[in-house]
Amino acid sequence: MSNNISPVSMLVPYVQGGGSDQRARLTAKYLALEIGRPVEVINCPGAVSGHQAIADAAPDGNTIGLITGEIGMMHWHDGLTELTPADYTPLAVPFVESSAVIVRADAPYADLSQFLEHCRHNTVVGSGGPDFSVWKFSLAGLFRAAGVPLAHLEWIETFSGEQGLDNVMEGHAVVAPITMTDARDPLKSGAAKALATMEDVRHAAFPDIPTVFEAVGIPWGVAHWRGIVAPKGLPPAIAEGYVTALKAVAQNPGFNAEAQANAFTLRWRFGKEFSDYMQEDDKQFGEIIKAIGASTGRSTKLD
Repeated sequence: MSNNISPVSMLVPYVQGGGSDQRARLTAKYLALEIGRPVEVINCPGAVSGHQAIADAAPDGNTIGLITGEIGMMHWHDGLTELTPADYTPLAVPFVESSAVIVRADAPYADLSQFLEHCRHNTVVGSGGPDFSVWKFSLAGLFRAAGVPLAHLEWIETFSGEQGLDNVMEGHAVVAPITMTDARDPLKSGAAKALATMEDVRHAAFPDIPTVFEAVGIPWGVAHWRGIVAPKGLPPAIAEGYVTALKAVAQNPGFNAEAQANAFTLRWRFGKEFSDYMQEDDKQFGEIIKAIGASTGRSTKLD
């Protein structure tokens, strides 16, 4: 792509060490091999401000970013941001995963049915991401589908899903509706347990955890993606170079081995296909957020 050995900046709107950061660093490692330039991951914590930083960067190929499905959610909340998927040049989305209902191992719920029954009659505190995050949305949507009053859900904001799980483990919250991948260490150690996954199939790394439909017969699922973009207006030749490089990353045995070792779910889409996927996701989120209403959260104190 270029003989310039200066690094490419990959901006990540989340904290270092979190799930998005881990995926960004894995992608950056193998992308650098393909483009012949270092790819430096730069954390810009704050879902709104971090996504804005990517959109505001010069479209010259020297700055790319990892964005998440929340770009199709944030602008539906009044006064939060005007950013949409159209503010970026889509390159590739490698990672698509779903949230799960994760509680402490000693929580008094044997399964999802017991948890939801408790929530019907009691207020529960969830945590993991901003007030408008996909994780809160996923749990609020499950509550609505199950007939649980949304007023029974309170939320502690965090910069990452892992911080939300920390709140659960420390007793500040009851549930962290994040991915099982991002909770893999507490799950595997037995410190936490997943009651169900909001996926349409069971996770390969957690085959004993039922889907929501299997657990309670409710067809509720939320797919959350993390993808690589550039600022809007990136010249087509540079964009095509990145897409070609990312297609090579997708075929790299080393990348795939590391992704599998970390239980990351890969469902690659490139260029136009990624753009279409973002637009479809954006439309779905808008319809559901409007249906659920303002009680899902319209603001954040994190930015």
